[in-house]
Amino acid sequence: MEPWLIGAIAGGTAALAVMVTARRGNKTALEILPLLRDRGPLTIPEIMEQLGLVGFSAQGKVVMALDSLIRSGNVEERPVPPGTPQLEKIKVRKYAVRAS
Repeated sequence: MEPWLIGAIAGGTAALAVMVTARRGNKTALEILPLLRDRGPLTIPEIMEQLGLVGFSAQGKVVMALDSLIRSGNVEERPVPPGTPQLEKIKVRKYAVRAS
């Protein structure tokens, strides 16, 4: 098989994976935004609990959805108190709907 063809197939597969992930994240983002509007600032574990999501891959979906909401300007990431251990930040940092 030609090297350029292998590269094209690999690139197409990667692009497809990114598109599928983005669409799944957008679906989760559509669930998170009303939740933050109704309940106020929440942490990632609290968001997962409210949506009934469990597990590491579900946490990844929530993080990706929050990232897209933050980049679009709909949600803001609240600062973490100084001295919070790195591994505890996910349990402490709150996310809130940005005031318009």
